[in-house]
Amino acid sequence: MSMLARILARLLWANMLWTMRRPWMKRLQTASLNLFRGERRERARESLIRQNRWARRTGLTLLTFSFNMLLASMILTGSYFLILNLYESGLLAPTEAMKH
Repeated sequence: MSMLARILARLLWANMLWTMRRPWMKRLQTASLNLFRGERRERARESLIRQNRWARRTGLTLLTFSFNMLLASMILTGSYFLILNLYESGLLAPTEAMKH
């Protein structure tokens, strides 16, 4: 499960980085900075740089963790519904010891 999560996270991370390098995305970030005036613009630019550094440092780890949680949830939910379906169809019957 961890390997599948790592593969999915790397694919998504690569696509996110590719998107962030596109000229239209850079123009969008610059335009968002132009919403601020004077001293606040400089603080906003520094904040954006800090956010991008933090994202590059921890983004792949967070995505891998999130995909692990998603896959674990899918496995648990699928197992629950499989067992419930088998019980309702009569293939899983309680034993005499369970009935008492």
